[in-house]
Parts: sequence; structure tokens; C-alpha cells
Amino acid sequence: MELRHLRYFSAVADTLHFGRAARHLHVSQPTLSQQIRQLEEELGAPLFERARSGVRLTQAGELFRTYASRALEDVNAGRRAVGALHGLTTGTLRVGYPPSMRGVVVPALAAVLRRHPGLALSAEEAIVRRVERRLADGKLDVGLAYAPARLPDLDAEPVFDSKLALVVARGHPLAGAESVGARQLAEEPFALLSRGLRVRARVEAWFSAMRLAPHIALESNAVGTVLAIVRAGLAVTVLPEPRLADAERLVVKRLTPAPRSELAALLWRKGAPRAPAAELFAAEVRERAKDAGED
Repeated sequence: MELRHLRYFSAVADTLHFGRAARHLHVSQPTLSQQIRQLEEELGAPLFERARSGVRLTQAGELFRTYASRALEDVNAGRRAVGALHGLTTGTLRVGYPPSMRGVVVPALAAVLRRHPGLALSAEEAIVRRVERRLADGKLDVGLAYAPARLPDLDAEPVFDSKLALVVARGHPLAGAESVGARQLAEEPFALLSRGLRVRARVEAWFSAMRLAPHIALESNAVGTVLAIVRAGLAVTVLPEPRLADAERLVVKRLTPAPRSELAALLWRKGAPRAPAAELFAAEVRERAKDAGED
């Protein structure tokens, strides 16, 4: 069995179509089919069921796919480790995070790219469950989410306390308050992150505890959209304490009583080599968390 067999098998397993897989691999379809037959002969079991509409994985194919994916990811991890010997002049960094952590991730990625402009960065915003699954499947190098991780094949490294806070426009009547309670928010329109996001569940838990039934003017899965509506003075929002630049014309206020906080954490795949670029990103996140704790 050779590495190309695994790559060819994974391409067909991902597309469930020999023609599309062949085009993706830049090989002819007969060549691809021949390589798959060789792999099936070596394993002693058919991996695909062929039909006019395409193909589907057999039970053996589903089982083998897990091991093939891990093997390919380990090979890629080895390549990345060797690339570290060349000072990270090339390579990739794949980071996953929920929308609420954009304010931490983007500055950390920018710092990595300034130091190593030859790197190709991939940043995926997704719900926490997807971030964890993508990381466990080897599709990400590092994640930023919460501790503890829900999947057993991930390690969580706590880095800072994620506290919810109120965000208002600079000219809002509440901008000058030392802290803000639920009664002061009873008549305020809210712009909130979408249902299904972990932060939204935390915000709603605080609303419920305060017996506050908020008027929700906008829901979005993009933090930038939520903050734009707040900046325009059309709503207020509750987010994990964002670090904002003066140019953003927003003010962060403490909520009383304080909502329950969570531990934000770097997530790693257990037992997998850590890509040097991911380690650099993690170091930037740790440094920013330390600076925030000293503010």
C-alpha cells in the first residue's frame, strides 16, 4: 500500500464520484479506478459500491476511511514539522473559532503573518461543535473555544476567562454608567448573535435569571454585523468582553449581577504533532490573554 492509494481513496470517499475525484487529483479516471482496485485487492474487501448515479462507501470503506484520513493527516503533520527547519518561509496554518472570539483570533493571526508572511492562513468561524469536529478530524491545526472540550480526542488548554459584557454606542445613555443592571435594559432593543451559538445560550441564561424578556431587533451569526448595528445606535448587545479599538466608537460596560463566565481554551488534537505555525498562534493568544488580565 502506497501513499497515493490513500490519497486516491480519500478523494473518491469525499466526492463519491470517480470522475470528479480524478479531475481533482489530475489523473485519468481509468488510472484512478485501477489504483482503487489495487487497494481493494490488498485489503481483501470492496471499498465502494458502484452505480450509475455514482458510488457509495461500503461498510469496509467507512471503516477504512477513518484510518486513511488519520494517516494522511499524520503525513501532512510530518511535512509541516520538517518545514519548521526552514524558518516557516512556507506552510499553512488552519485555525477554527466561534464568532465571539474573533477579537482574539484576528490580532493573533495578524501577528503571526507579520512575522512569517510566507505562511498561508485559513481562519474558519463556526459553532463550537463544528470547530471541535473539524479539529478532531485533522481539518484544523488548532482551535479556540472553551474548556473542557466535548470530544474525548481533544485536549483543552485554558487561556483566559470569558466574561459577558454589555456593548453600547459611545453616545448611548448607558455609556457613562459604571455598571448596568437588568432593569436598565428592560426597554432596550438588542442585537444578538444567532441561536445555536454557545454565546447566545449564555446570554439567554442571564436574561432568564434576571427575568428579562428582551426585545431582539437583530440576530446575526457575524459579530461584525451585530457591532455595526450597535455602533449605529440602533441596539445594544451582550458579548464576551470584546477588546475594542477607539475607532470602533463603542463602549464596554460591566453587567450586574455578573453573568457566569467560561474558560476560553486553545484546543489541540490529542497525540497529534503540533504544527509550528499553530504553536506561534497559540503563543500570541496566550500573550494577549496575559495582557488582558493585567489591564
